[in-house]
Amino acid sequence: MSCSKKLLASHGKFGCVYECGCGTIHVSVGPVDLKFTRASLLEMYAMLAEAAQELEPRSEGAGETGDIFFDSSQHLAN
Repeated sequence: MSCSKKLLASHGKFGCVYECGCGTIHVSVGPVDLKFTRASLLEMYAMLAEAAQELEPRSEGAGETGDIFFDSSQHLAN
């Protein structure tokens, strides 16, 4: 059975967010596809917004390579 998809957001090759007809919201970044309910997506948004506010300001363009890097080893090791 195929689920209809509605694109909610897209940022070039970085990733996209879409909603299935069944209500599941998919956040696809690189090889990772995370699935959320509407409520859990809003919780994730709040958490990421909080983390972004805690980041030190950087000079414009610093550290921006356009590449996606996933490193869960630090988190998993703790």
